[in-house]
Amino acid sequence: MIIVLLLQMLLGVDFSICTAESFQDHPVVTYTDNTFCVFWVDERLFGSTEQYAVYGTRVTTDGHVVDPDGKLIYSDSVANRFDVAFDGANLLVVCRDGC
Repeated sequence: MIIVLLLQMLLGVDFSICTAESFQDHPVVTYTDNTFCVFWVDERLFGSTEQYAVYGTRVTTDGHVVDPDGKLIYSDSVANRFDVAFDGANLLVVCRDGC
């Protein structure tokens, strides 16, 4: 829900990025080459691995979600504190270890 509200503010439209069951929260967004890159903490793997994961998706400037429900980026001891940066050529996503 937070992700939807954030992009609704940026794009002026309401749409879903992730409809997977479980908990998704703590979104971070960056804009890269005419595309929004959205990353979030996701709990959908928690039942089988007991680990949180970082998922991400790309969203076009007209609101098209390129990767519905996101792609798994990292799964381990992910905490709720992470950030993203783009320098014009490279995208970096960092997260704090949840131990």
